[in-house]
Amino acid sequence: MAKFEYTGADGIEAQLQAMDRDMIKGIVMAGAEACVKEMQNLIGAYRHIGKTGSMQKNVAPAKYHEDLGSGWVDVYPQGSDSRGVSNAMKAFVINYGIGSNPTVRSHKKKKNKTGDKFITGNQKRMEQGVFTAMQAESDRRIAEINK
Repeated sequence: MAKFEYTGADGIEAQLQAMDRDMIKGIVMAGAEACVKEMQNLIGAYRHIGKTGSMQKNVAPAKYHEDLGSGWVDVYPQGSDSRGVSNAMKAFVINYGIGSNPTVRSHKKKKNKTGDKFITGNQKRMEQGVFTAMQAESDRRIAEINK
């Protein structure tokens, strides 16, 4: 549901070039962990816990990806609840809402339901937490290099 990429910052670009792939991955994963915590907090704050809390408990980083000079990981509720419903799908529907499809004819009248934007409405807040965690991890690793 949330995707964060780290491609460098003006002041530390040269220092990042000195880092190896494992160091960059460590910085990205530090940001991912901050995103996990923030998303779990938002799920609780918006009271989207449900009976089992499966969606909140299963927020985690997915597979780490890398490209030339960048690394990224998606963070979202993974797995399924006790009824077999995808936690990612639940989060998507709660965030964006549901609506009727005008191309499908049905005898039942469905109402559009707007999502509460608990993820997308807090994007800047999540990005700030991720950036802060990544900056702290970057500073820590650069200090190790400069010893």
